[in-house]
Parts: sequence; C-alpha cells; structure tokens
Amino acid sequence: MLRIDAIAKQHLPHRTRTPGQPLRVLLVEHDPGIADALSVAMADLGHTVCGIARTECEAVDLALRERPDLAMTDAHLGGGDGIAVARRLNLDHGLRSIFLSGNSDHGTMARITETYPLGVVHRPFSHAQLKIALDLAARRLR
Repeated sequence: MLRIDAIAKQHLPHRTRTPGQPLRVLLVEHDPGIADALSVAMADLGHTVCGIARTECEAVDLALRERPDLAMTDAHLGGGDGIAVARRLNLDHGLRSIFLSGNSDHGTMARITETYPLGVVHRPFSHAQLKIALDLAARRLR
C-alpha cells in the first residue's frame, strides 16, 4: 500500500467519457453494510464501484490505481474525517466527490461546500436520490 506522505501531488489522468457511459465510482465508506448497499444500488443504476476505501490511505491508493471518475465519500468516517479525505482527493489528484451524510447541520454542510462537491446524498438514501446525484455528476464531469 502506498504511504500518503510518500505520494507527490499528481492529478489523475482523466478518462474520456461519452454521454451515457457508466461511471466508475470509488466508495469511501467505513461501514461495510452501507458500502454493500451502495455497491448494489450503483450496479442497479448501471454504474461500477471500482473500489471501497475505509480510510484516507486506502482512498488515495485506490484512486491512483483505479482512476475512478468520482468518489462517493462518507462525510463522517468512523474515526476519520471524510470531508478532509475528499478535499485531499480533489486538491492532490483532481478527483471530485459526491458526499453521503446523515447530518445536514450548517457546519457539516459548510465544510462540504468548500470542497466543490458534485452533490450530496442524505441518509437514509433512496435509489432515486442516488440516481439524481450520479446523473448530475456525470453531466458535470463531461
């Protein structure tokens, strides 16, 4: 596994996307049950989960290896800060996030907004919410 402090800032090469092409999504989620539910929902919507990271180090490693189109990031990782992970993925590697959050308090939402998110999906999420967020993200990434 790559060490975070040993990785020089490098933007991930962007894959060329055509309209309607499935998204490759990196999940950054500490709860295995939620990660599984998201994986199934994304597959149902025609998208691919190219990796599941539970920590910042895993997220950076998978982002460099898998070159996803976007990350779906839990705002509050167990024992970690998902917003900081998303900020790192964006600033260091040009990878933007859709956030998952069970909190919609002003402080959390303000921090999320500072990362230029592709969207926010609130928990408990529905397939409809997920579809809208992914469709909007795909349009923004063209």
